[in-house]
Amino acid sequence: MIVKLVFKCFFSFVFSIFAVTCGLWHIWWLAIILMITVGLLWTKNIRLLTTVLLLGVITLPPAFNKISNRMDYLGGLIRAEGPQALSTTERVGIYLGNISMAIVGFAIFAPEVAIETLFLMDPRGKDRTFNSSFAMRSSHISEIIDTYTLGVRSGTLPKKSKRIPLKWDEDNRKAYSMDDYRVALAVAGGGLFLNYKKVGQDYEVECRITIDVKYSNNYKLRVFNTHGVRLYIDEAIFTALQDLNWFHPYYSHYHWKLSVKSV
Repeated sequence: MIVKLVFKCFFSFVFSIFAVTCGLWHIWWLAIILMITVGLLWTKNIRLLTTVLLLGVITLPPAFNKISNRMDYLGGLIRAEGPQALSTTERVGIYLGNISMAIVGFAIFAPEVAIETLFLMDPRGKDRTFNSSFAMRSSHISEIIDTYTLGVRSGTLPKKSKRIPLKWDEDNRKAYSMDDYRVALAVAGGGLFLNYKKVGQDYEVECRITIDVKYSNNYKLRVFNTHGVRLYIDEAIFTALQDLNWFHPYYSHYHWKLSVKSV
């Protein structure tokens, strides 16, 4: 009974956040559907709840277009007149949009970028340190470390690396796994640092990724654009809230250790 109550409270909160965000982004039909869903969560009418949820899914394509159109408008406004041109309602809508993106991050099993996104709302803006080897899920990261290890073994590279830039080549998009995308969302644009220490016949490798967590004024993330439906994220609108001191950039540091053969 308690688990069921927690489940209802959690999804009521999530759908309410999405509903208010949709309302502020002028996606009124989806806001209404989400609020009806919240009400139905507390009833036993499973059939009607399922029908409403399906209706919400069906209306997602025009919702995506509406989000993109709103991005066009807000991005153009900010670039032409600056962050101060945003109304309070628009600022709140963008702020809640940041929360909604974090929720989506959890939903697609990318908790690291979701957590990074939420911490931008912390007014202290302090650095965050995580002991996590999640980056090793990425074959791209593994290949970088393997290549550097070969250089250490041959003596052509120092045991303590300089900053190794992390980027994922768009031309090799099809070669990447879902884990690559999960890692890239959190650390692309950051730097990898490696420190090799001899332990017996092996090396213990201290690994660190540092990423400057902030929105970039000139970056646009094109999620998809096909069959008349488009969705993209213009970071300029979120950068505007950084300039207005609603969001607070910081550095995230991910630490982990590896053991590799010295020969």
